[in-house]
Amino acid sequence: MNAEGRADETLGARAKGAPEALPQGSRGPLWMWLVARLVALLPYRALRSFGAALGALVFGLVRVRRRHVESAMARAGVREPRRAAAAMYGSLGAGLFELLWTAGRPEEPLEAKLVVSPRAADLFTRALAHGRGVVVATAHTGNWDLSACAAAAWLRDRVGPSGRTTALHVITKRLSWRALDRTWQRLRAERGVLLVDARGATARVREALARGDVVAMMIDQAPERATGVAQIPFLGAPAWCDLAPFLMASRARAPIVVAFGRRRDDGLHELDAVDLIEPDALATRADVVQVAARITDALASFVETYPAQWLWLHRRWKELRRPKEG
Repeated sequence: MNAEGRADETLGARAKGAPEALPQGSRGPLWMWLVARLVALLPYRALRSFGAALGALVFGLVRVRRRHVESAMARAGVREPRRAAAAMYGSLGAGLFELLWTAGRPEEPLEAKLVVSPRAADLFTRALAHGRGVVVATAHTGNWDLSACAAAAWLRDRVGPSGRTTALHVITKRLSWRALDRTWQRLRAERGVLLVDARGATARVREALARGDVVAMMIDQAPERATGVAQIPFLGAPAWCDLAPFLMASRARAPIVVAFGRRRDDGLHELDAVDLIEPDALATRADVVQVAARITDALASFVETYPAQWLWLHRRWKELRRPKEG
């Protein structure tokens, strides 16, 4: 079976019912927006210090998945895993304060907070020139939400071969905490990010790519099904990889840009692209698996360079849930 057939099979397992955009009408609970307004009173440069304090609290006292994080870092060969883990919690804390600050200042432009590297600008320009849309393979690095919001504004200035501006679509999952989920989804939508629920995303992704838009998909989470996956070495242990992003690109004949964001020492965020996968490299399922391994290696290289900039909290190496027999 070719890659296009596998795409229909894999994504069909995910899609149930007509795909739809996430509802974006509710702003979430009032108290959460009041907190955002309070955080917005802080100068942006102070957010990192507040985030570091929150991260130290979660790391040292609450210890949310701390043992998992440190053991995963140690297995991956990260030097001084305890120190790197503490830095990761601090980065997450800073990210939370940055998002609250952004929510509390809806009119504040974010373009000045994001630096798009020359390499990223070049690869995106080359990918958009195909006129088939672009799939972005990305991960939970840096402040991924702030980077997405700022990147959406940056992409709106890019004009594709059709002469229309480029929109950013993000495949997303719903959070179990509904109040936070409504706030989170509304924040991204207000910043021009077009949200697509991961359940039943096939048709919307196909339409977005046909219009020449950019679709960002996370490649660093364990799959929720046992089909359309491949086991690939990642940071010291085998990990199951969801092939859906690569199969979507294969079916649409769209290029893939591999891009990760990170927080720089000066407090700004940088979006860098490390690879461009041309459509011809995705002709068969074997090609798709090879590309998945190539992109997984690229993420591993990024994490080894910036271990505090990736979300180690994920249970990335867990076993798949296989359907019960009988």
